[in-house]
Amino acid sequence: MRYLEILEQEEMTGIILSQTIVTSLQQHDKSRTYRKLRHIINDSRRKSVIFYNEVFADTQTPRLPGEPAGERDWRALRKLADWYYHHLGQKKRIILLSEIHPQQESNDVCVYSMQAYLNAYWPTVSLLQNLVHALANVELEDDMERIRMTSSKKRGNTGTAVQGFTEYKSTEELEVGIKSSRFFSGTLRCRSDARDQAYVNSAGKDILIVGNQNRNRAVHGDTVVVELLSENNWATASNEISYEGGSTEEDIEGSQWVVQQTEKSRPTGRVVGILNRNWRSYVATLQEDSPDGSFHLAVPLDSVIPKIRIRHQEAKLIQNQRIVVRIDHWPVSSQYPQGHYVRSLGPIHHLDTEISAILVEHGISVSQATQGFSEASLKEMPIDTPEMPWRPEQDEIKRRKDLRSLTVFSIDPPNCQDIDDALSIRELKNGNIELGVHIADVSYFVKEHSLTDLEARARGTTVYLADRRFDMLPSVLSERVCSLRENVDRYSVSVLWTLDKSYKVLDVWFGRTIIRSSCEMEYEQAQKMLDGESTPAGVDPALSRKLKPFVEKLAQVLHSMEIHGLVAEAMIMANSYVGKRAYQGYKDAALLRRHPPPSATQFDRLIKAAKSQGFSIDFSSNRSLARSLEIITRGCQNNPEITRMLKTMATMAMNEAGYVSSGQFAVSDYYHYGLALEYYTHFTSPIRRYADVVAHRQLLMCVGDSVAVNDANVRGTVMTQDSKIAEICMNLNLKSRESKLAQRDSTELFQSLYVLQHTMTGPLIESGIISEIRSNGFYVFLPRFGLKGPVFLIEKDGSPIVPLSLVSNKAKEEDYIPNSHIEVSLPTNVSVTSADLPHPINFQLFDHVRVSLKLRKSHAHRHMVYMTLVGLEHTTKLGSSQVDAVTTAQLSRDTMMRSIAEQEEAKAQANAYKDRSKEELETRKQMRKAAKNNGSSIYQLLEPFRKMSIIESTTSQ
Repeated sequence: MRYLEILEQEEMTGIILSQTIVTSLQQHDKSRTYRKLRHIINDSRRKSVIFYNEVFADTQTPRLPGEPAGERDWRALRKLADWYYHHLGQKKRIILLSEIHPQQESNDVCVYSMQAYLNAYWPTVSLLQNLVHALANVELEDDMERIRMTSSKKRGNTGTAVQGFTEYKSTEELEVGIKSSRFFSGTLRCRSDARDQAYVNSAGKDILIVGNQNRNRAVHGDTVVVELLSENNWATASNEISYEGGSTEEDIEGSQWVVQQTEKSRPTGRVVGILNRNWRSYVATLQEDSPDGSFHLAVPLDSVIPKIRIRHQEAKLIQNQRIVVRIDHWPVSSQYPQGHYVRSLGPIHHLDTEISAILVEHGISVSQATQGFSEASLKEMPIDTPEMPWRPEQDEIKRRKDLRSLTVFSIDPPNCQDIDDALSIRELKNGNIELGVHIADVSYFVKEHSLTDLEARARGTTVYLADRRFDMLPSVLSERVCSLRENVDRYSVSVLWTLDKSYKVLDVWFGRTIIRSSCEMEYEQAQKMLDGESTPAGVDPALSRKLKPFVEKLAQVLHSMEIHGLVAEAMIMANSYVGKRAYQGYKDAALLRRHPPPSATQFDRLIKAAKSQGFSIDFSSNRSLARSLEIITRGCQNNPEITRMLKTMATMAMNEAGYVSSGQFAVSDYYHYGLALEYYTHFTSPIRRYADVVAHRQLLMCVGDSVAVNDANVRGTVMTQDSKIAEICMNLNLKSRESKLAQRDSTELFQSLYVLQHTMTGPLIESGIISEIRSNGFYVFLPRFGLKGPVFLIEKDGSPIVPLSLVSNKAKEEDYIPNSHIEVSLPTNVSVTSADLPHPINFQLFDHVRVSLKLRKSHAHRHMVYMTLVGLEHTTKLGSSQVDAVTTAQLSRDTMMRSIAEQEEAKAQANAYKDRSKEELETRKQMRKAAKNNGSSIYQLLEPFRKMSIIESTTSQ
């Protein structure tokens, strides 16, 4: 129990957890400890087991008359260790970890304390050595706290609770209260944009938790029990923009909460118990004014986590560093949770440090973050070297449908290395059409239960950040052997549809194939073919003439003249058919992608926003919503940004799509609202998503593929077990979600670097659109960068700060309209009045404004981009040619940005020896490094993430 965190480290393998210990934990109500140990055991990479020594005849240890239970348990553990030593042929040393019994050296069974064990086997691993000392100190502090509490009780004092904290109710009282509906349970979610407020959703009902006293030592993510307060204590949810920063986009649940905000009072409650602590590793920074001594306050990077009190003897060594800390406990007598230092990530605001912080915050494993795979895992990989390039085996070719004579091609972003999918289309002799989607056959190389499979399952997905990616699979697979590169033979899993002349599906075939891609086309090249260009740049003229009719036929069959939409439609079609086939084969265990329909309250903000522009929204079905957005698109042809913003709102209002095992839900709940499909899965990206690997295995077993069936029989399979698939889905949903949030944080990090660089020599003025009205200002979206930031109209002390530049060109930036009064009509309007103004100044949702980008620097958090209002931008309606010109300017601005990057590079070199702040020089260095690593300018690097920040692509559904 004391050193559980060390056992959780990836280095710790071969742990034998005895039934004796499991029983002891259950008897002492240490369910959290037991759950964490079970998590270790369930991770096959850890090679750890539970051994039921109390029921196994050779290790049973009856209790002797008058023998204390502790002594009997120790004899049982010794007997188990001796049995294991002989069971393994006396070739493996068995180590018993104990903090109670004396150390014992032996060639068979050794007794070590955790410190002695680490000294013997891990003497140079600083993380483990630091942890064992930190956790020993935690134990000492716990002992001191227990002595203090015992002393207080003897004096008739139960201890002084701070800030109105109270002791939690007993487990029995909590259970009775939940059953009687006196109490409610759920996960505590704290709002980063209103730190004084949190909420708990219980049975579909949101309960607002206001203030630290009512939160009562619960931390974001904890499963809590809440008691409702009386109705006269109900409160209105805050609609302010946080002055302290926090993400402009909440996580999935957070965004739903913001969308649902109204001015009505909501039920409020108080936390009276904790069912499960969901504490994790937190990135933090020592408070700037941290005093000398052993105890210090660490300020977490995540603004929803409270400060954590830690012990560190040499604080100067970790001052101005991003560090990793863990929470140990939070006594009622402490204002802050008590925790311990784990390790340092590096100096604050250094690019590599901040990237490491993002990975830790979102649970990206050490092995994935370091791009590492074990030596044993890499031995499972096929050989592919310049001297011995990988080639298909003749026996395997015979087992597959040979499609190498077919014209197959891929369409991907520029410089794509991990090519998952390719397309084909041809007319058959009888006049019908064959449409093909061909996907990399990852499951052939990654066998179920192999080390590579276990690692990929744990990672769940490839993580894409702004300047780098962290692969799910070894590069020999993701970039070479599995990747569907041009002019080489590759294994694939194909879906082939037979269509009649009206493009109705007559038949579908699934199975393993071998293909030879004719071309790795880029989106832009394929689009130019579709637009009529005979030879797009970068494509061989003869090859272009060959491929052009196939691309045009695909567009005709899939009803899309836009190449991104064409590829997306083909992939969606494949995912849908595979999902349905997998369900037909395994009705209780098919891995499906479910997207629940939204509720009325989720679309409230979108409906009001559309209404302000004269439009209505019907979301009764996916098709109805699509029609509403189509009408808005036609009606806003002269102002395309309004369409863009409303589509973004529609996306944010949706529920989160997720993976499920079909056995866990009714058939009616499989429906995918976003795509209007009854059955859907992820099949088309197995190189970067583990869900697709599962879909491949299930599909191939369904259609009786001989290799897949034999692998399942020989190696065993969990692909048909509902509970195991459900367990995999839970992990995949978590990893997918954290990956998206890591992408968001990475994008925001680079946006702040961009603003920092470009505000060093003067103001950065940009045009933007009001995207969201709040009670103290509004958010502005900058289409050029995909950046959303706050504009404050009311200062923290409540005084208006409306810039005088709105009415006077001569006003300075710090001049404000005197005697102003602000009225907010949520969610669409802000009105500013003043005796000094001839008429009110009105800000409407979707108004165009000019803003100056600023950076609010922070020691403990990332620098925050915010904006100050410069003026209103009076727009006139654009003709179609003008809209096209604007669009063209946006798409070609990379040339301009590259020029700026070169100027900045020259300027940085010229000024390298001048007197500059360390932060400026470091920032320039980091920006140049990122641009160099990416092979392009930092501005080009941000381009795909500008697009990503607008709206999530259809394929991610």
